[in-house]
Amino acid sequence: MKDYILAVDVGTQSTRATVFSKEGKALFQAKKNANPYCRLQAGWAEVPANQYWEDTAYVIKKVMDEIGDDKNRLRAMSICAARDNILALDENNEPLRDWFIWIDVRKAKGIEDLLNKELNAKDKLIYHSKGDFFKKVSERSKFNWLRLNEPENYAKAKTYVTIAGYLNYKLCGLIKDSHGMQVGYLPYDFKNKDWYKLKVVYRIMGVRRDQLADLVGPGQEIGKIRKEASKITGLPEGLSLIAAAGDKMCETLGSGVFDETAATISYGTLATIGTTSTNYRSDNKLRYYVFLSCVKNAWNWEYNVYRGYWLISWYCNLFAQGRDLEDFLQEMNQKAANIAPGSDGIFVFPFWTIQTGTYPNAKGIITGITDMQNPVHLYRAIMEGLAYALREGLEIMTSKSHSKPQKIYIVGGGSHSDVAMQITADVFNLPCIRKNSKEVGSIGASMVAAVGSGLYDSYQETVAIMSKDKDVFYPQEKNVKIYDRIYKEIYKKIYKQNELLLKELDKVYEITKAASRT
Repeated sequence: MKDYILAVDVGTQSTRATVFSKEGKALFQAKKNANPYCRLQAGWAEVPANQYWEDTAYVIKKVMDEIGDDKNRLRAMSICAARDNILALDENNEPLRDWFIWIDVRKAKGIEDLLNKELNAKDKLIYHSKGDFFKKVSERSKFNWLRLNEPENYAKAKTYVTIAGYLNYKLCGLIKDSHGMQVGYLPYDFKNKDWYKLKVVYRIMGVRRDQLADLVGPGQEIGKIRKEASKITGLPEGLSLIAAAGDKMCETLGSGVFDETAATISYGTLATIGTTSTNYRSDNKLRYYVFLSCVKNAWNWEYNVYRGYWLISWYCNLFAQGRDLEDFLQEMNQKAANIAPGSDGIFVFPFWTIQTGTYPNAKGIITGITDMQNPVHLYRAIMEGLAYALREGLEIMTSKSHSKPQKIYIVGGGSHSDVAMQITADVFNLPCIRKNSKEVGSIGASMVAAVGSGLYDSYQETVAIMSKDKDVFYPQEKNVKIYDRIYKEIYKKIYKQNELLLKELDKVYEITKAASRT
């Protein structure tokens, strides 16, 4: 009986392979922690070209060795991955350089002047038609950065792929990808669910349509596992690889969010809040994004905090001092639960990097420190700051919506913390639900493969069977009042009141950087 599903989840900090039963039980799992990404300059982030494939092949092989002959019960597999990662391939589909990953915020400086010289009058009208939208997109395009800074690689690039797109090629030998992976600064028209038809969009973004993958919808087959990949990974040759979607879309599906009456918070390296809607409503200021959902004829609205629960890693690097991280975090959570809401006056504005569209000059702010506090207060204040930021994101996304979330599912590393769960419930004044599985993204990807391969007829049926709630945290009235005041009187005002100072810090940084080179 072919009733097992393999899901591979490629994240920023690790890669995991999990074999699920048709009931959603994780039967076999392997994990490989990622090597730290490389920063050649401030704001840059790159990963070695072969890392994602090598880590993926390793975890699949480990799981296949454990499952033994039962691997013949595999019905299909799927991949969900971190999004907005780009790899340039040459004419032989070999990498030309390392990965640009989503954390990277470098800009193609000078591209606006170049485009204004190159574009004809008609194309210039389109370029300037949406205010700063196309200007922001062209400047943040990694294709344009390559054009200006690595012209030899730019000229040699035959194909550009996402993480899932590259893994699809290594497993099936096809340059194909999912519509659900096209996120970030790519010429993808989310409203019409396809690559843009307007040729000028490609010129603005510095890429050609023939350099991009052919796409299939989530739930459709990418291809079959080829012999070469079978030998490396142990996967059955001919196994069906079903297109899933990006990690956050899979988490939203795995939570069981089908409409705007519920939302999913992912407390991962990238912290997000998202919901599912049959309405397309984009934001030209790029304060939030609208991506294709795993669910047919629907979209995911999503607000991001780029340094999310990465801030907890940052905190641990400062204070753990070589201790076992799980023990350290358990102690911090226990102690933080005994600190009053508001962290005895410490406040954290949690944007350690710019927030496109909302806080373009943002930097992290920690204020309110006195000699009466200790590192645990800062730990709690970081979690509170992230919750404020995501509350603002939800308000932005739903400001024109007729339906508001009545509950929030919380997934990712932060969902393991009771104090983080309670803080979120209090800041949002909504019940917050922890799922039974820690691998909600993998569960969501397995659901796509289960429906796509015919194991189940619908996502609603699959969610009812494979996705279970574990704990519910209800808002506490006294805490809600405190957090509501801090959110409105401090969080919502602190950026505007300090924006000139933050801009001045940018100037100081450039001066000190220039001085260090002399």
